[in-house]
Amino acid sequence: MVSIGIEAREFKRLKTIENVKRHTQQLLDKHFPNPSNRPSPELFEDKWLKLIAELEKTFGTQRDYRLAFNSAIRTVKRYQDQFRWKISPPSFLVTHKEPTQLRTLPWLKAAWAVHSFYVEWFNNVLLSKKLQNPADIYQSLLMSLIFHSGQCSANIITAFCHELIQGPLKLQHWQDNIFVTLTLEDSKLNTNCYVNDEAKTLYHCYFHPITLGLLRLWLAANKTGWIPPKDSRELYNTLCAGIKPPAYLPTSLTYFCKAAIYTCETFDGVELSEALVEYRIERTKSYALPPSNISRIIEPKVNQTLNNHFYQFNKDITVEHKNQVTSSKGRTKGMPELIKQCFADENPNEKLSPNRLRDKLEHLDANIELSETESVLIHWFIYKTWSCTTSTLRQYNANLTRKWLYIGQKCELSSLSSEDIEQLYKNLVFSHKSAKSQKYFAMRLKDLHGFAVQNYSFPELTSSYFHVDAGQQHTRSGFIDEGLFSALLNNIQQLADLNNAEKICLQSLCILSYRCGLRLNELKKLQLKHIEASSTGWIDIRENRFGDNKTASSHRKVPLFPLLLGHEKQIVSKHLQSKMAARTSMGNLVFTLGQNINQPFDTFLVSNFVGETLKALSGLSYLVFHHLRHSCFSRLHLLLELDDELDAIPNIVPYNKQQRHKIRHTITGKSLQNGYYAIAIFAGHESPEMTFSHYLHYSDWISATKINQATYPLSQKQAVQIGLSSRQHHRNHKGNAQPKDFLPYLIKKLKIEPIQSIVTDGITPIQVEPCSTGETISIPICYQVLEQVEKGIRIQEIAYKYRIEQETVDKWLANAKYIKSLKTNNLNQRPRHFSNARRHKLLPGKLKSVAENKIVNIAIAKLRNNYPRQKEEIKEMLRYALKHTSESKSGIYFNSPDTLNQFIKTFHFMIPKSSWRAITLYHGNSIIREEWKKALQGLKQRQEKKSSINIKSGIGAVRLELISPDEEKIIEKTGHSKYSSHLLMYLIHMMGIIILRL
Repeated sequence: MVSIGIEAREFKRLKTIENVKRHTQQLLDKHFPNPSNRPSPELFEDKWLKLIAELEKTFGTQRDYRLAFNSAIRTVKRYQDQFRWKISPPSFLVTHKEPTQLRTLPWLKAAWAVHSFYVEWFNNVLLSKKLQNPADIYQSLLMSLIFHSGQCSANIITAFCHELIQGPLKLQHWQDNIFVTLTLEDSKLNTNCYVNDEAKTLYHCYFHPITLGLLRLWLAANKTGWIPPKDSRELYNTLCAGIKPPAYLPTSLTYFCKAAIYTCETFDGVELSEALVEYRIERTKSYALPPSNISRIIEPKVNQTLNNHFYQFNKDITVEHKNQVTSSKGRTKGMPELIKQCFADENPNEKLSPNRLRDKLEHLDANIELSETESVLIHWFIYKTWSCTTSTLRQYNANLTRKWLYIGQKCELSSLSSEDIEQLYKNLVFSHKSAKSQKYFAMRLKDLHGFAVQNYSFPELTSSYFHVDAGQQHTRSGFIDEGLFSALLNNIQQLADLNNAEKICLQSLCILSYRCGLRLNELKKLQLKHIEASSTGWIDIRENRFGDNKTASSHRKVPLFPLLLGHEKQIVSKHLQSKMAARTSMGNLVFTLGQNINQPFDTFLVSNFVGETLKALSGLSYLVFHHLRHSCFSRLHLLLELDDELDAIPNIVPYNKQQRHKIRHTITGKSLQNGYYAIAIFAGHESPEMTFSHYLHYSDWISATKINQATYPLSQKQAVQIGLSSRQHHRNHKGNAQPKDFLPYLIKKLKIEPIQSIVTDGITPIQVEPCSTGETISIPICYQVLEQVEKGIRIQEIAYKYRIEQETVDKWLANAKYIKSLKTNNLNQRPRHFSNARRHKLLPGKLKSVAENKIVNIAIAKLRNNYPRQKEEIKEMLRYALKHTSESKSGIYFNSPDTLNQFIKTFHFMIPKSSWRAITLYHGNSIIREEWKKALQGLKQRQEKKSSINIKSGIGAVRLELISPDEEKIIEKTGHSKYSSHLLMYLIHMMGIIILRL
């Protein structure tokens, strides 16, 4: 049977796609016959150009060419992963349809008709007689709201009418801007605020003085017997009542409002850009700030909150250990593997039933000691077996288990606050690339967390976190003002667990996001070679080995120095200078925190610290790191559309007139027509639509400011007639007054309150100054300095390069040589700290494990905080450790339980007991066996040497090792029975060089 209609067209379309892809693959095989032979970048570019030329000849239609081009890109990316091609393929080809035109002939006819309707109303209704009838006042109020206030959206008119009838209207103002916050009921709009944990679309309706005058008349009118319109149809009939409709007048409120924007933009003094025209009629969507955020426009004060620790969310150094069980082969297996075994079919010919799965999970629960998160997961699966099929639960396991257990290893979830858990969950959800996978994962996570709340006393979360599974999208509106940003930089200055270099690094990182709009992952992978050495300092955002761009549009260049304030330029320049001085190549990362200068910073730590600090300082619970980026583009929007008006709001736009013009020219060039496209490119978006929908939060106020510049010369009688003034008040104005001149009078008569800040008893932040230019001492810098000494570079040159006193370098060198000279006390004296392979070195080997570097970073941060209080104890234990080690055996030797106790207690702030392993030596015949037993309580233990029956009693000894965070992986790979970490001796060695005077 031959397919017809839809089926035939679908079959033909699929066949065409298949043919295009097949032919594209043939061309790829022709130009790259053996993909296992990796082509050089030059060879790839040559062959790619030839391939594209053949594609252009083969495929005539744009659709087929785009399909073939993108198919070739996908294949090349597959070759990159499979065969390790070291090339950069072009971006995918994206085409867009031209947007439908607004100013079509039917729209123009409707706009002219609406304009004639307005002129008739303005001259023969509003200004010709005194309004007394409530129906007439109501009609004029709505007409003024549309034409004078420029609220040309049926959604806004409907919401305003609802608020007007329900009452009372909560009018607020900042400076001379008077508004009411409306709730819009339209599922086609994104939500932008949360009210009682429910997502809402809030809009700030700004009023023209004429509209406020009519509102004053309405509030004073006797409305007895007046019946409000029930729906939009009755509302539109009320709007048009008593006025003869001209030809082509729209027949619906929506189209009437859409056409009314033509009248608004033609008033004298109004210069409304096309983008704002389309925003006003909701053709372009943009979402306002939460009301609590608006107060910060003119109020820079912040709470007196001080966060002294960057690493405060990591309570202790914890070595990642998975629960282990021994299999029949004597090998250990992690929990994900054990859970996976429960889901495996026992018989190939028989499917695993939910009942059998439940038995296996209960057996696992009964026979293994589970951590909290593992217990939650196992019991959730058991609970779900009563309602879900085995195949469904397998999918849940594949999607959720590893990530859930991973965060369980990092922290104890039940002891965290709701905000901390939400941040953890957010990172997990958005680690999935597609919106579909994000939604699926969020639904599973919501189900699992709900189970944990009911059964394990986990903290409840707000519904706002799980917005990804809602029908509407959510725009996370928020703006960080200059005062709040200064407070953030000041708070970073006070951190006790970061050195000066790390503080400047963190400040610079925040500045680049706040001023240049860079994403956190873009900052994470930024390399020195991608910042141009010029007065502009163009930053090239591109993919590299540290990370990919979010989209093809993310590949862009953004200016740096023109966007910075003076003190910010000093901070960033100082950071870049120090990075350039310490670089080993131009491929070094711009931003690193901690021990390994070649390892990107931990995005979760930075995001968590900045988000929590912003929340505490402002009292706004929704602010996160990403709002630094939001603030950048909203500020650029203000720069694009306004100029002199910005002088009145320095807390939002701090630039002077000259710098504003320079920024505008740098970003948009000479063409003002393409300003919004320039901002979209600056943001890394395909089109301005994305920027408007999620990042531009002042569209309401900008468009209101421009519309309110319209001039309406009114006589005294007219001003009094429409409620703008009283006769006595009008006499105080000389000549014809403009409506805006009556705003103070209207604010007083309508009893409009200024918007209130949620910050009480706050402080005004001062402008941050760059950190002290004194020397910065840290383990990474010490290591780099002594490496330079080993290479034979002059100490004076090294001290100047790293901005360190020469006496400090001399001390480090002397200490390093002393530690190298330490030898064992046995007959065959050998170096305590250096093997033969490193006998010509001054330093211990670098840490290679990512996990070890993370632990050292946190340990160093905690050392800075505790060292002033435990200075002598730390020095004493360092000296002991340096003299009681052996190059041939890992760990530190102790022949006294008291000394062992003292060592563990001294360094407990850095390393918890759970991370140690004690290797016991000759404890069987020890005369202080009970003392050893007490000292070893709480430590993992292994016996290395037993006491012989024939040997007389002795003291015994212990070798204290640090368990490697990668022990499980190493054991599985090598078959060792244990594995200790090199980081213990690395840390002791480097601390000895820096702290001690040997």
